[in-house]
Amino acid sequence: MRPDELDRLLAIFHGLGIRHMRFTGGEPLLYPWLVDRIARARDLGVEKLSVSTNGYLLDRLAAPLAHAGLKRLNVSLDSLRPERFKRITRGGDLDRVLRGLFAARDLIPRIKLNVVLLRDENLSEVPALTDFALREGFDIQFIETMPLGMAGGSSRAVSYASVAEAEAELRRSHTLIARPRPDDEGPARRFGIEGHDREIGFISPISQNFCAACNRLRLTSTGRLVYCLGQEDGVDLLGPLREGRTDADLAPFIRAKVWHEKPERHTFNDDPQRAAPVYMMRLGG
Repeated sequence: MRPDELDRLLAIFHGLGIRHMRFTGGEPLLYPWLVDRIARARDLGVEKLSVSTNGYLLDRLAAPLAHAGLKRLNVSLDSLRPERFKRITRGGDLDRVLRGLFAARDLIPRIKLNVVLLRDENLSEVPALTDFALREGFDIQFIETMPLGMAGGSSRAVSYASVAEAEAELRRSHTLIARPRPDDEGPARRFGIEGHDREIGFISPISQNFCAACNRLRLTSTGRLVYCLGQEDGVDLLGPLREGRTDADLAPFIRAKVWHEKPERHTFNDDPQRAAPVYMMRLGG
């Protein structure tokens, strides 16, 4: 999509009642017009604007993002051990990600660390990651790995760890205080720790299915609206856009498609050894 086409769709979705827009990927900080799109969404009046990133370009883009109106940032941080981080991310540089985090900390009000649980890699690191987040002023959430893409099914049995295991690991050293989850704040179960104002979250797409409460849609860079992270079902919006359909035509078209075609649930648990034919780098988290 061209930037002007994305702007049109942002306006249409805002008109349909979308109150939270997240720019993700892939890696959204590589997109040359990201800052302008965030500013555009802000000017439309979108209540909540978020970015999910690997943090590699954050040290240079934190200030422009904040100036554009970004208030929420999710940064992947699966380990605090450089070699482990490099292995999990297939060559990542932990120091560079930390530089970006610290650059953004004083500019963007709410920063959350995303930790994908991997049994033989970082499950034992849950308390240390939590202590780092609390000490440095970040929220943190632990997420079950999902069987997505080419290697998803075959690797799941080896790497999968439930959030219940992560929570049990954390409770050995911390007292968690349950916090209510607002309806529009996503699927995480939320906790606090006495003396800290930051939150700890657990997201359980596999062990504690939350599909019934899902209110998310995903728009790909090619203009395809995807209804569910775990399925390929969706509808092309770029074609109608370029064919001359007006915004007034597209809005009810989108509403009808979502109402009738958004699936009841994902199918991750139907065949644990079979990966869903979708890729996180294309659809985002």
